[in-house]
Amino acid sequence: MTLKSRIPRAESPFAECRKQPLMLGIFATNGTGSGGIHTVPSSYEVSWDHSLAIARLADEIGLELFMPVSRWRGFGGESNFAGETYETLTYMAAIAAVTRRLMTIVTIHLPMVNPVFAAKAIATIDHVSRGRGGINMVMGWYQQEMGMFGLAPHKQEERYAYAIEWLDIVRRLWAEEEPFDFKGRFFDLKNLVSAPKPIQVAPPIVSAATSIDGINFAAHHADLTFARSDDPQRLREHGEKVRAMAAETGNSDVGMASLSLVVCRETEAEAKRHHQHLRDNADLVATRNLAISSGINVDAIPEDKREAALRDIAMSAGSDALIGTPEQVAEKIAQFHQAGVEALFLGFHDYLEELPFFAQRVLPLLEQRGVRIPHRSPA
Repeated sequence: MTLKSRIPRAESPFAECRKQPLMLGIFATNGTGSGGIHTVPSSYEVSWDHSLAIARLADEIGLELFMPVSRWRGFGGESNFAGETYETLTYMAAIAAVTRRLMTIVTIHLPMVNPVFAAKAIATIDHVSRGRGGINMVMGWYQQEMGMFGLAPHKQEERYAYAIEWLDIVRRLWAEEEPFDFKGRFFDLKNLVSAPKPIQVAPPIVSAATSIDGINFAAHHADLTFARSDDPQRLREHGEKVRAMAAETGNSDVGMASLSLVVCRETEAEAKRHHQHLRDNADLVATRNLAISSGINVDAIPEDKREAALRDIAMSAGSDALIGTPEQVAEKIAQFHQAGVEALFLGFHDYLEELPFFAQRVLPLLEQRGVRIPHRSPA
C-alpha cells in the first residue's frame, strides 16, 4: 500500500465515529469479571462464541468502540478475577473480521510488546477491519504479572518517557517508507521498516490520564483519554485541564473517555436490588489484591469503612455505576456528556440479556436528548 492510497484522518472510520456527540463502547469482554468483581453467575463466559455474540450485537445496535482488557494472571479469591483472558492482539484481529463498524482498539502493555512488532500487528488488524484499528496504551503496573515476562514496572517518572519513545517508533513505522535507525533512552534499534502500512494514516491512540505525566502524555499524543467518573464536577474540571493542555500542543481533538457499569431495569427498585445483590457478593479477596497491586493502601482505610470501600471498588472502581430505569440511566449518561465525556465504555453483568434491553429502551432516549445520532447500517 502506498502512502497516497491511505485513508486520511479526516475521512477515517474513527472520524465518522466521532460525529456522535457521545460515542459508546464495550470494554473487557475478553476476560472473566467483565461486569465486576463478584461471584454472581450469569450467561457471561470467556469463550469465543460468547465474545462473537457480544461483538456482533454491539455492532448491530450501532455502538462505536470495542476494546479488550490486557491481563496475564488473575487476582485470586473465589472468582480469581481476570484469571481467564484472551490475548488482545489475536482477539481483536478476530473481532475485526466479524464486525463492520466497531473501532477495534487493542489494549497493549507497552513493556511487554516490542514497538516494531506492535506496529505490524496493528497494521494487520487495520487491514482486517478495513481501517478500524487502534491502540489503548497501558504503561504496565502489576508487578507479579510483569514478572512473568522477566520485567519490572518502570519507575513512575519513567513510564511515560518510555511510552513516548515506543509510540514515536510505531508512528514512524506507520508513516515512513525508507528504513531508519532509532536511538533513545530506552530503545536502540537499527534499520527499521514496516509494511504494509495501516489503512488509516493515523490509527487512534487511547491512554489513561490521572497523573501529571499521564495528562501531559494524553494532551500531546492521545485521541481519547480515560478519566475517573465518580465525581461529575471533578470529571468536568479534569477534561477542561486536558483539553487546555492539548490545545497548547496542537492536539485539540483529544477527547475524554470514561467507563461505567450499567444496571438498568424496568423499575428503580429492581435495578437497585440487583446492584445490591452484586455488591453483597463481591469477591473481597480478589478486590483487595487488585487494589493493592494498583497502589491503593488498603490498610490505611479506617477499619470500619474498609469493607464498604472494597465493595465499592469491586463494583465500579473509579466510575459511577448507572443504576435505575431506562429514563434514569439515559439521564445519567446525558450528564456524562454534559461533563465533557465524548466516549463512554459500558459494562454489564449479563451482556446478552442486558445489552438488547439497553439498545431498545435507553438508546432511543439518548437520541431524543441529542446525546446520540441514530446510526446508519453500513452497506
